[in-house]
Amino acid sequence: MRSEMRGDEPKRGKRAGRMLLCASGAYICYGLPRIVLHLLRHFADDVQVVLSPTAAKMVSTYALEVASRNRVFVEMDDCGDGVYVPHIELGRNVDLIVVFPATVNILGKVANGIADELISALVLAAEVPVIFVPVSNPAMIEHPAVQRNIERLQSDGYLVTPPLSGPEVATREGMELLGESFPIPSLLLQLTAVLSDGQTRGRARRVAKMAQQSKE
Repeated sequence: MRSEMRGDEPKRGKRAGRMLLCASGAYICYGLPRIVLHLLRHFADDVQVVLSPTAAKMVSTYALEVASRNRVFVEMDDCGDGVYVPHIELGRNVDLIVVFPATVNILGKVANGIADELISALVLAAEVPVIFVPVSNPAMIEHPAVQRNIERLQSDGYLVTPPLSGPEVATREGMELLGESFPIPSLLLQLTAVLSDGQTRGRARRVAKMAQQSKE
């Protein structure tokens, strides 16, 4: 289903025709409907949302469907809107896949080829640019094992942005940032840069080619 919410302002810079927003389970999921609306206004003509099961407990799927005008997919066997194999079909005819928020769990799964849930399977099957936007406790994201996974993702052709800074739920540090527009401006800048980067698309094609060669 195509989104009709494109805003009244003229398009500025590079826009995606269609993008996937894949959200794993971090606290910032509560703000996803607002982020979807900003993406539609400033960056993409159509946004399809995919949630991990944990993320689906943190935000209303109905609110996301209202914001995006698209069905929200959560499980590998979800069907609807003409989609029967979501981990394959959702990644077709899109300009960009954004994994945001990207937990250390999803980083580790994709880095090690684990496809036991929808988001990791979808990303591993994708042949378009994929950008991971980590959101995690600093101690976890800085752990050597997680850093190794990030390095592996980058060497495989994926883009991993620096972790977004913001309120820390566990320690209650940075709570004053809750009233700000975090993380929309920096996120939009990162996505526009990736979409405009021809090398990014080249890396994505090489990843897809390597995956195909490994099957032969």
